[in-house]
Amino acid sequence: MTRKALVVMALAGALGAAVLKLGWLDRKAEVPGPFPYDGAPLASEAAARLEAGGWTLGNVEGPYRQRALTRPPAPGETRWVVFFGGNGPGYLEEARSVLESLDAGRGLGLAAVAPPGFDGSPGRPSPEALRSGTEAAVRWLVATHRPGPEAIHLVGFSMGSNAALTAAHTLARDGVKARSVVLLAPFTRMDVTDKGLRGRLRTPDRYDNLSLVAEGLPPVRVLHGQADSALPPSHGEELARRLGAPFQTFPGVGHAELLKHPDALAEARAALEP
Repeated sequence: MTRKALVVMALAGALGAAVLKLGWLDRKAEVPGPFPYDGAPLASEAAARLEAGGWTLGNVEGPYRQRALTRPPAPGETRWVVFFGGNGPGYLEEARSVLESLDAGRGLGLAAVAPPGFDGSPGRPSPEALRSGTEAAVRWLVATHRPGPEAIHLVGFSMGSNAALTAAHTLARDGVKARSVVLLAPFTRMDVTDKGLRGRLRTPDRYDNLSLVAEGLPPVRVLHGQADSALPPSHGEELARRLGAPFQTFPGVGHAELLKHPDALAEARAALEP
């Protein structure tokens, strides 16, 4: 190949990347991100820790093979809490910690399913993969553990708010219907992309919670940290307004801090009452 041809190819590639980037910038508006996908494999020692204390680490088979972490309810208890986490490593370990905080010793059934690209669940993360994986996960939970009518409470944090709303719609379509939905630090729309050069060149994935606002959802509660610099509280406020849901903020609380904030956890627990 001649030097001239190489120069032409390089210019064409640069132009193509610029066009893609300009197209993304044109649609970005006030959308947070793009954040890099930050899932990681599940280490063997982490798997051993997860299964201690009556928990089970299994698999959900479907369009994607996903790692599922569950703890059955205590005798006489029928309620389940399903937690959908954010975009970060240690997905199931964080989920277990949050679920145990929400349970507070009441013996509720607890579950979390790592979406594609997180904690050993194979596949590339994307809005489509999250949606399909979520649908398979809640249907697996219903078929496997048979919770009682309106006994499932859905809790979604950050990117997981999209999964929680998807789960609510899936259960409603299947005639099961969730009891409640709690959204922690949600977004209206958010962009996420790959790490490195590929992520800088390609158009990010757009996660859209506004498209999931519809009638027929169970009662929703929205909680947000006032000091959230990743997903500003204005996103939670707007989403709550469109959902007709109560909205509460917590002064001085950042994004990840919300999952450990005592007052926020107390408000989330209140939604789990019969």
